[in-house]
Amino acid sequence: MKLENFQNIITLEKVDSTNTYLKRYSNSMPDGTVVFSREQTAGKGRLMRKWFGEKDKSVCASFLIKNIYDNVDAIRLSFLFSIAVKTVITKYIDYNKIALKWPNDVLASGKKICGILSEYSKDCVIVGVGLNVFDFLPPEEIDQPWTSIKSESDMPLDIEIIKKELLESVNSVFIRYCTNSLRDIPMIWFREADIKNISLTIKTNEDVFSGTVKSINNCGVLYVENKSTHEIKNISYGDVTYND
Repeated sequence: MKLENFQNIITLEKVDSTNTYLKRYSNSMPDGTVVFSREQTAGKGRLMRKWFGEKDKSVCASFLIKNIYDNVDAIRLSFLFSIAVKTVITKYIDYNKIALKWPNDVLASGKKICGILSEYSKDCVIVGVGLNVFDFLPPEEIDQPWTSIKSESDMPLDIEIIKKELLESVNSVFIRYCTNSLRDIPMIWFREADIKNISLTIKTNEDVFSGTVKSINNCGVLYVENKSTHEIKNISYGDVTYND
């Protein structure tokens, strides 16, 4: 599958949510549009959570991919963005400190440094990326440990350079991995994440259990062996904590 490069760049001073902005105006925007905003007032996270940031302290961006007719592709494509983010922050943070957490988080030193939210709307996939560059004071308590590039790195940081690096990395990852079926992407992510046989705990609406990762399918569903029953469970949603 061939996707256009992301080259139509829109920069906003302030917006409620870059994802919401793209959903609002997607009909009038070309494929490959990217929206950056210096500030978000109503950033969105996965499972209806809020995403917090502060002006010029985080990269707030959303990417528009048009003519996608399978909503599962929204999940598949989001995996590519976590690979792209990992590539960027490896320039600033020791590679061994960085981890990809299923399905859409990037961790540094075991703490969340980036969240990715994909949404399917009007035959479009909109993928939002929130990357913490500098520390900030969140307006509400964040319910999980989090960090920033600044906290993990002694290198000088320029948020505009990091935005440029993110855009270049996303385009590079798409050129590399979108030449074939999008069904291959979850396994590409799984190999990059290197989480086979690690121990994790999963919290869903129905259950909390610990298990060992075995594989992933082409829809991004994780196969986990329950430690108590040894049953293989299919995990399509939930909060994951790595135990290793």
